[in-house]
Amino acid sequence: MILYTSNGEVRQEFSIVFTARPTGGHLQPSSESSEPQWVSPEAISGLQMHPSMRQRIQHYLDKRPGPYPG
Repeated sequence: MILYTSNGEVRQEFSIVFTARPTGGHLQPSSESSEPQWVSPEAISGLQMHPSMRQRIQHYLDKRPGPYPG
């Protein structure tokens, strides 16, 4: 948990990874994703990311039968 002392707000950080496939259009940057991109599984190891995100992606690549809420 993170306590913000400026206003006393407490937040619980978490990560979620979704799988997707393009169906049309093109990727758009947003306030939360400045450089969106489609990446092949082979290129994932060269990307910088938080270990929790890497773990979730690896779980998908391992073809686990369901989500891992740990």
